[in-house]
Parts: sequence; C-alpha cells; structure tokens
Amino acid sequence: MRSLFVSESDEITIKFTVAEDKDGDIFCGINKEEFVKSLEEGCEFRDYEMVFKKPSFGDSVKLYSSIFNINANDGVNFNPVMARYNKIIALIKRWTLTDDSGKPTEEQIMKLHPFIANTVGIQLENLIGDSI
Repeated sequence: MRSLFVSESDEITIKFTVAEDKDGDIFCGINKEEFVKSLEEGCEFRDYEMVFKKPSFGDSVKLYSSIFNINANDGVNFNPVMARYNKIIALIKRWTLTDDSGKPTEEQIMKLHPFIANTVGIQLENLIGDSI
C-alpha cells in the first residue's frame, strides 16, 4: 500500500504539444496524434511538459480559500479562470519551456499564451479531479 501522506516527490506530469501555423498563430494540445491531425499542413510542432506537485489536503485548503470570495451583498463569487491560475501557481514545480533552472516564476506563467495555460490548466484539473 502506498503512503497515506502526500510527499514532495509525488508529482503529476502533463505532456503537451504546441503548434505554430504559417501565420504565427499558436495552438496547444494534449493528445499529440489527434492534435497534429486536427491542424492544417505546414505547422511547426514542439513538445513540452510541466510537472506539478500532487496536491495535499493542506494545498486544497489554501486553494479553496483563494478561489471563493464570500461577501454579504453578492453571496459567493467564483471565478473559474482564477481558480485554474491559482492551481497552476500553487502546484507547479518545473517545466521544459525555458533554458534556465526549469523553475517557472509567476511572472513567466502570466506571460504564457492563453491556449497553453488553459490547455494545461484544464488537464491538471482533470488529473487531480475533486481533490481540489
């Protein structure tokens, strides 16, 4: 039986492919084979990965407190894009998008193309399920 506790070495790896078409438009996909077939010829493809820590109960508590805003006038406010951003920021450990130490900064994450951030963020949500 594996440990009942989440350790720093427990990771989730998301592999993805980024395409650039002849007009310079950027696209991102998780399933490379299907992704390549869905685009027109002449695209340039590159493979990358992001590695996230597996969320613990403590991570869940911190993330939930930052995702939901409760106020007396409007009730509960939930912003799914902010929730996705907070998960990426809180859980990311490293990526292959840079030539530096591999540890992404919040500033670098904010500069990601929206297709990349959303594709990876949705896949992260799919992989961690209801734990956060």
